[in-house]
Amino acid sequence: MKLKPRIVLLGLMVSGVVACRKAEVRAVGEVKREEVVRGGVVVAGEREFPRFLRVTGQLRAETDAVVAADAVGRVVSVAVERGSVVAAGAVLARLDTRQAVLALAEAEAAVELARAKLALAKNEQERNRPLAEKRAVAESDYQKLVTDVAGRAADVASAEARRDLARKVVEDGEIRTVAAGVVAERMVEPGEYVQATSAVARVVDLTRLRLVLNVPETEVAGLVVGQKVEFTTPAHAGRVFAGELKYLGAAMRETTRDLVVEAAVANGDGALRPGFFCEARIRVGDEKAVAVAAEAVRVEGTRRRVFVVTAERGLEERLVETGEERDGFAEIRRGVVGGERVLAKPGADAADGVRFEESK
Repeated sequence: MKLKPRIVLLGLMVSGVVACRKAEVRAVGEVKREEVVRGGVVVAGEREFPRFLRVTGQLRAETDAVVAADAVGRVVSVAVERGSVVAAGAVLARLDTRQAVLALAEAEAAVELARAKLALAKNEQERNRPLAEKRAVAESDYQKLVTDVAGRAADVASAEARRDLARKVVEDGEIRTVAAGVVAERMVEPGEYVQATSAVARVVDLTRLRLVLNVPETEVAGLVVGQKVEFTTPAHAGRVFAGELKYLGAAMRETTRDLVVEAAVANGDGALRPGFFCEARIRVGDEKAVAVAAEAVRVEGTRRRVFVVTAERGLEERLVETGEERDGFAEIRRGVVGGERVLAKPGADAADGVRFEESK
């Protein structure tokens, strides 16, 4: 009777051990199932990718002019402020023109007087013409009348020139910009006295810019006018702007051993400003390289990984160096060779050494 409890206890222990073993086997089976990665496969092959020359530079305006007064006088008003948008011929400032207006009136009166004297001289000549033909007056006297007409005509021309000069002085009292643009800086204030060479305002055309780039000597041979230029600027992170290579420098800079080139940039929306620092790339051609689908590359910070399917039907994790992307494919510069099979869409379960089964 005393053996019965022991037998029951022993049976319970055996049952517990068997249950634990079954649980362990079930857990191992589950682990094994989790270690199998299923998915599609892409084959690394050759594709053409663009080749770019990467350089840095700075934007500047195609038209950036400091407008001079081209007149002498006291400033009575300034019509613009920093940032004002002006059309070609718009008034920037006005000078005191009272004295110039009076000088113009005097010059116009002198023209009228000279014309009156010319008309009188012509009448005198015409009156004596028949007499000279009939020898009723001396030839020398008639020639004096002809000379007098010529002199009076010269006086008229001289008076008209002085009048036009006086009119220009009046017109120059309104200082105008030659080109359309935006006022970058206003340089005068009302009450100041300006000379002909005095700077009044700086006007910049923002619609047409130039990207000035410094190209190393070793890369100059690949440059051709008309090449496309793509660039970014910290002021507009994530946005790519475009231009066209227009001007190549005539000589290398001796101190830096580089060539200054310029690309024309359209700036219709006004997003860019002269002085912006830019990182640019110039497309210099195409070249074949090993590539895989871009989604086959796992991006982790600055690292790029792919998972190559081995002959043993496992995954081999590789760090790769990528290049350009084009039409959904990523260039693999190092880490994968052509013909290797790569996991198409690596998920979080993809890892080095994990067994792989290709999806049907």
